[in-house]
Amino acid sequence: MATTDLIGAPERTDHAGTAPLPLAARDAMRRLELALTTPDAATVEKVRVALGYRPGWKPDAYLGETATYLMVWSQVELNEIFERVGGTVTTRQVERSIDGGESTWTATEIALTVDVPGVGPVTVVTDIEDDPEHGYRTDVPVVAVARYRSAEARANELIAVALTGHMSDLNADDLAHNIDLMAGYRATLAKAGRLDLIEAAA
Repeated sequence: MATTDLIGAPERTDHAGTAPLPLAARDAMRRLELALTTPDAATVEKVRVALGYRPGWKPDAYLGETATYLMVWSQVELNEIFERVGGTVTTRQVERSIDGGESTWTATEIALTVDVPGVGPVTVVTDIEDDPEHGYRTDVPVVAVARYRSAEARANELIAVALTGHMSDLNADDLAHNIDLMAGYRATLAKAGRLDLIEAAA
């Protein structure tokens, strides 16, 4: 009886890596992933009440929001929440893009984290824009506190270096610069009557 040998498909010998996805594509995938996760209605209501949002508010899945990760338009809007409910503020450098990733820039993202009872940490973010003429003020407490803490952390690092007895002139200048920054942000908070925001944890 005749037999037939089955010949498999030829094996590829090239193993070229896959090109990384553009920033815009990664952002779109993240929004899709988050949108597929429907927030629990009870959780959303707890967050709404805690942050002081209007009745009927809910996270915008298209923007990639969840019940515990939210965005606001500007630092002024973020400051309104901060003044209302408090919380912890931090900053970080992030890469932003438009036009499918053809145009990119580095922005400073400011995040306000609030511990919501029955939910846990809820983070609200925006990018810091320094454009007072168009309403993007930076002399608001939430920005001053975030920048004060950042300068304070750097100053403490440099003080630790100084204590070793091996402080370079460059580090000494950096320390003086950060101390000056702290004084400036402290003055901003004093003007707003909110020194309590940095002295409470001191």
